[in-house]
Amino acid sequence: MMPLYRLFIVAILWALTSQIAFAKWDEERDVTTNGKDELVYYFKTNDLGQKLVLDKYVKRLIFIQSDRLYKRTIRLIKVDGQSIEVMSDPFSRFPEQTAITFENKDEVLKKLFLSTKIEVFVRYNRDEAVSTFQIK
Repeated sequence: MMPLYRLFIVAILWALTSQIAFAKWDEERDVTTNGKDELVYYFKTNDLGQKLVLDKYVKRLIFIQSDRLYKRTIRLIKVDGQSIEVMSDPFSRFPEQTAITFENKDEVLKKLFLSTKIEVFVRYNRDEAVSTFQIK
């Protein structure tokens, strides 16, 4: 069994490193509809004006591209060169937004928080594109 002081040190180091990981993403705060809770979302915007939002509450990514309102499909993302198969689901009320979900949610979220580069492979009908987000 680990002595209590070592456990305390490990907890402090984990808290410090998790704050460093979160600092790489920009923050956006929102209040719930009842006005009681404040939610924090992490996001990155690339040079093309596309936005990638890390929704830690539902454990998903949200890809936003405001200039393309027609249906898009996302089946693959790469996190620091590692391919991850994903599923996508467009929002009916917000056609510029697409939810990206994955199998091992906790594992993928950890990789996303610690990543330096995320590539999103987007298919628009027959056209394909890669959207790159640098996390610094």
